[in-house]
Amino acid sequence: MRWLWFGPGSASRASDGLSGGPACASTDAGRECAVLDDIIAGARAGRSATLVLRGEPGIGKTALLRWAAGREPGSLWVSGVRSEADFPYAALHRLLIPLLPGRETLPRSQRAALEVACGLADGPPADLFLVSLAALTLLARRPRLCVVDDAQWLDEESLRALAFVGRRLHAEGLVLLFGVRSDDDELLAGLPERALAGLDRDAAAALLTDVADGPVNPALADHIARATGGNPLALTDLAHELTAEQWSGVRPVPEPVPVGSRLEAHYSAQVRAYPPGARAWLLLAAANAGADPALAVAAARRLGIDVTDASPAEADRLVTGSPPVTFRHPLVLSAVYGVATSAERRSAHQALAAVTVGAGDADRRAWHLAAAAAGPDETVAAELERRADRAGARGGHTARATFLSRAAELTPGAADRARRQVQAAAAHSAAGDSARAYALLAGTDAALLDDADRGTALLVQALSAVTSGVAGANLDSCARCLSAAEAFGAAHPAQARAAVLQAIEHAASVEDSARGADEQSIAREARRLAGPDPSGVPALLLAAYADYTLDGHAAGAPAIHRAVAAFLAPGIDYETVLAHVVVAVNLCTLVWDDRSQRAVLELAEAAALRTGALRVLEVIHHVAAMADAVLGRLNEADRHETAGLRLRRAIGLPSAPRHPELAAWRAARGEREPVAAAARAFASIGMSASSRVTSHSLALTDLGLGDYASAASRLRPMTEPGRPRRYAWTLPDLIEASARSGDRAAARQALDDLTTAATACGTPWALGVLERSRGLMAPADTAENHYRSAISALETTFAYGDLARSHLVLGEWLRRKRRRRAAQESLRTALEMFEAVRATSFVARTRRELSALGGNVPDPVRGNGETALTPQEAAVARLARDGGTNAEIAANLFLSVSTVDYHLRKVYRKLGVRSRRELRGSLHD
Repeated sequence: MRWLWFGPGSASRASDGLSGGPACASTDAGRECAVLDDIIAGARAGRSATLVLRGEPGIGKTALLRWAAGREPGSLWVSGVRSEADFPYAALHRLLIPLLPGRETLPRSQRAALEVACGLADGPPADLFLVSLAALTLLARRPRLCVVDDAQWLDEESLRALAFVGRRLHAEGLVLLFGVRSDDDELLAGLPERALAGLDRDAAAALLTDVADGPVNPALADHIARATGGNPLALTDLAHELTAEQWSGVRPVPEPVPVGSRLEAHYSAQVRAYPPGARAWLLLAAANAGADPALAVAAARRLGIDVTDASPAEADRLVTGSPPVTFRHPLVLSAVYGVATSAERRSAHQALAAVTVGAGDADRRAWHLAAAAAGPDETVAAELERRADRAGARGGHTARATFLSRAAELTPGAADRARRQVQAAAAHSAAGDSARAYALLAGTDAALLDDADRGTALLVQALSAVTSGVAGANLDSCARCLSAAEAFGAAHPAQARAAVLQAIEHAASVEDSARGADEQSIAREARRLAGPDPSGVPALLLAAYADYTLDGHAAGAPAIHRAVAAFLAPGIDYETVLAHVVVAVNLCTLVWDDRSQRAVLELAEAAALRTGALRVLEVIHHVAAMADAVLGRLNEADRHETAGLRLRRAIGLPSAPRHPELAAWRAARGEREPVAAAARAFASIGMSASSRVTSHSLALTDLGLGDYASAASRLRPMTEPGRPRRYAWTLPDLIEASARSGDRAAARQALDDLTTAATACGTPWALGVLERSRGLMAPADTAENHYRSAISALETTFAYGDLARSHLVLGEWLRRKRRRRAAQESLRTALEMFEAVRATSFVARTRRELSALGGNVPDPVRGNGETALTPQEAAVARLARDGGTNAEIAANLFLSVSTVDYHLRKVYRKLGVRSRRELRGSLHD
């Protein structure tokens, strides 16, 4: 340590604190107080707000939060406690205790989830987002201030739930404030925040002179203010540490000044200087933080410690109360725990475990036993495993993963340790920590696992490697899933089928780029596991995929129709729906079954809403966006993308689109270069499906622009002449591109393939595009009949884009036959449809055809900016139009009832209606 010397000089005493109290005693702090005041005032006017205050320890977050709480009587407050961070929903439960009597009026699914999460009832594992919705509903019932301090030490489930609430607030009159350290917590990312800085020099000097014991040398005050960065806690503690001689400059002061990480070291030095009894009592209090203080007293008696031993720390103001002990700052608690030896910590936890005997404290007792273990201990590991299962039953995936990880560390037997590592990895994966799951499995000896655990490990590894961004993981995922199915074997047929269905889902992304397992090998394994007489949705989906992949449309289409019919049969459980929705939608696309596809997506969306499975719901919106893009329903695709992005923000995921190919359909709106760049990027990393989808979008743009040769060159690599397979649904586009670029031979081959595929599928969509394609190749005297047959078939489908294009090609044909009036009618219909979805390239092509007819071309359709609804308002309006109550709409859109009412009033004003009945006549899909 070095010393700085400040010679004697003039000194002064500060006047009393500035108005507004210590929290607002400087210009900077005053600005923060003003911000909080505005937010609270807005809440009183019905406007909600969320704000995260970030700053280093001691910077004044808690003081500001206390100031805000003092401005709003009846506010709710919860502080994170490090020792509770592994107990699921502990903090949320503490926060909601005053509101829990009102849970009886919650929607049934929300109430059940909340009661399980808070340990008030037994039941299926609580879904995080149903618990979050319940918290939102309870908190939004009356305007209030809700404060969450030391958020970095909340259990992850509570923090995720409260962050969800913060992202959904709008018009409830509720303010949610978080206090968190500067480098924590990524779960709050995306919420509005303010970074707190230290006091300015004048305010820091004023604080020092106000609390120092004697006159203060101005140069020393200025130096300390700069050295601490104006950190109020460091300033206050230093003011009490330095002697009057040091303040006046007679004696030197130590350097470096304790601040930031050095502040904890400063506290540690104080604690080390205390007698053994004082340190032991403080250690028990720190290890017991957040629990019943009587437990610390009982543990102290076991160790022969008296609570009066804490008097030195009380005299130094490091703690107050004994018991319960309140630490001056979390850094003091960290210092107490940090200076203890490992043997002292084990002794403290052992004593606490011995006195923690209640059934409600079994989790805490198990954790104390784990902290007391000096090495591997099977008894403790087994107890942690049991506690992990209890945490999982409450929906605490993060807590379950933490308990299992610690259990694995304490397991003496290699085989049991490997088994628990697999369980921990699966729990980490379920909790969204894919990187941790993958790392755990990398250190697991697969040779020690039984078949079931080895299969689980391979499945978790396949998923966690992809989601955590391991290079090339997507290309290896199919092979890992097949290996998992092999490991499960005949002894675990349900798990084996699930593994192959997972392989099929991965294969839909990488297609022929997969390493170690092509579509043929996956299909053969699917056929084997489905058996000769498949029954049940998983087996029927496997059989359908196998028949289609190995035998083509003739055998595959009927099998797909059977599987999808079983998927949509009354009584199917939600778990099956949510597990296999992606496979079912992909199969529907292969056979042009738009009606079943829509029904599958609607069923899955309802299942996700009912069970609170928001992560799956976000995937469903992504899949629905892509499905609607293929159908040409670009406005619906926009709606699903918007809903997906809204969900991603709500559940704390990055707010960018889930997959870049979501922008693919915008190629139809003239945004070509970003889509072309995406196609190249996907091809470079082996994402074949994404690459082909984006290439197809560019080909459609080429067709709209009349660049048929370019369209044909993009589409040819997607198909295999003579073998209509996965991309048979692009054949109508290849036929048009080839025929109009002069390659009639290629068009005829593509038409033969389309005929084989479409007739096997037999759906109106398939038969409609077949008729349109036949019209393009037909002699002049029969073409019109084909075009009109196409329109008749497609009018019964959701294939909006193909219907519009059928009107277009009919109008083009009629113009060339000089049937001017009929051509105008068809082309105007096509133009209205294309403009309604802003399909820019096809709008241009249709307008060129109309211009060639002469006469007036209709002006472009323009939306009314004064009455245009936002995506959120449109979603509320649709549900209200269809008869949903405000409470039902709130549950459906993950909003509060107050926010639904706010949006509905805006909808009425914009549309000029006064009731739901009038809304039905003003709003259309």
